[in-house]
Amino acid sequence: MPGLFRSRLTFRERARASLAIQTGRALTFLLRSLGRGATALPGKAALAVDPLLLKRLTAGRTVYLVTGTNGKTTTVRILCSILEALGTPVITNPSGANLDSGLTTTLLDHLPLLRQKTTGENDVAIVFEIDEAFFAKLAASLGPSICVVTNFFRDQLDRYGELAHTRDLIAKGLADSSARVVLCADDSLCASLSRGREDQCLFFGLDQQAMQDGPSGAVTESAFCTFCGTRYQYQAHAYGHLGHFTCPDCGFTRPQPDLSFAPAAPLSHETQTRPDEKSEPQTLRFQYHGQTILAELAIPGLHNGYNASAALLAAIAGGQPFAPAAGAMGQARAAFGRMERFAVGEREVCLILVKNPVGMDRALDFVSQAKDFGAAMLLLNANDPDGRDVSWIWDVDFETHLLPGRLGLSGIRAADLALRLNYAGKIASELEVDSDTLALFDRQLALCPPGTCLYVLPNYTAMLDLRASLAKRYQLREFWRKGG
Repeated sequence: MPGLFRSRLTFRERARASLAIQTGRALTFLLRSLGRGATALPGKAALAVDPLLLKRLTAGRTVYLVTGTNGKTTTVRILCSILEALGTPVITNPSGANLDSGLTTTLLDHLPLLRQKTTGENDVAIVFEIDEAFFAKLAASLGPSICVVTNFFRDQLDRYGELAHTRDLIAKGLADSSARVVLCADDSLCASLSRGREDQCLFFGLDQQAMQDGPSGAVTESAFCTFCGTRYQYQAHAYGHLGHFTCPDCGFTRPQPDLSFAPAAPLSHETQTRPDEKSEPQTLRFQYHGQTILAELAIPGLHNGYNASAALLAAIAGGQPFAPAAGAMGQARAAFGRMERFAVGEREVCLILVKNPVGMDRALDFVSQAKDFGAAMLLLNANDPDGRDVSWIWDVDFETHLLPGRLGLSGIRAADLALRLNYAGKIASELEVDSDTLALFDRQLALCPPGTCLYVLPNYTAMLDLRASLAKRYQLREFWRKGG
């Protein structure tokens, strides 16, 4: 069905929606002419004029919603790459602005595409990363075709509370939805969302043979059964609380994945990468209903194997064929600030967003094994988007992956990081705290020998601030743009 609005609107509703669009578009133009990202404010202004604008613009369209704690932005990035490679036009929120205001701004940015008279296989797909709390509020009104839930980890306790509450927010959003639901089989909280909607659900997970055998002593999150409260038993584990779990009391257990993945030996052919992305791709083996495909992913890390699997299964659920979809993910590149690499002279810089204990543990595990490690910086803010409570740093296993050399620390709560790292074994002379993040960046970069990489691990607002400065200095792509 062609046209901007695919639901029947009265003259008054159409006029109000049009005024809201004009307001948002004008504000976008003004902000970006001033060099601002304009990722949320235009949408907020438009929704003030017409609170139903987001619903009106998505009605009757193919909508993918991706939510969960970790990996939302990367999963969306990979999913969009798959869909576009297979010929589907895509509208997405590349900046990661995932509240209703950010989603509305995204649609305002793509009005010409929404107006195109395309139908069927060539119709536009809307792929939104969406905040967990706003998923509960917006999922029903957005009418998604596919919902993806990546995982549940403790994050922003002052906002979400404990994991069970976050899980209930997602369950509320799914309650009245007929969407296909893509879930992580290895996450007990995630898998529990299938109860009562089994026919709607598809599962992805790590091949059990690729997991570590035996129980995981590190399972402190989601350690007890959602349905009866008994402690889970683990036959094998991946990381955190992800693994092959079973409740010995009520019998709730890890579902059999529809799509499984495992790291595989690298493919023999040469992989074409962009000049600004020199990291080696990882090769993953995917199995789906008896078929096996080897595919390359330019974004390293086991956690990104999970993200790729979520994206691939979502594409399949949306009607894309397995083998071409798996092959297409090789075109995906890291989103801004998420394993994003760029060259600075003879050195490289890698930005790795970290915002909770499991995310930091995964980042430290990756950096500690990096062959091109030169130096590192950790940045910790405590603004509203980050969560004011930074006590989560005490749950990070810094001791196991204590990075070598002098660590640079910056951000509002850098002193908290210094104290935590001192307890982990870093002496004072190995920690440099500086509120001037850019000056510290320059000194840490100077520590890196040619051919090595400065790894920067910031939380959310610290990453945005630093990247904005680096974008101006090194002409990085603006993050609000689709390729950013």
